[in-house]
Amino acid sequence: MTQDQIYGTVVFTGIIVFMLVRSGEVRWWQAFSAALMGFCLSLTPVGSMIIWAFSLVARLFA
Repeated sequence: MTQDQIYGTVVFTGIIVFMLVRSGEVRWWQAFSAALMGFCLSLTPVGSMIIWAFSLVARLFA
């Protein structure tokens, strides 16, 4: 992923996390979205692998 794609993913997941805080409900996909945001922000080696896997899944639906 390029830096622009990472920033787009962080912004998108940030909006989802913001809406979660307002709603008070957390489902599995919402927790996954919050975890994805954390990995994208930290960009650890594990985070890079998860971003790579996420981009593969995203290409399937694009």
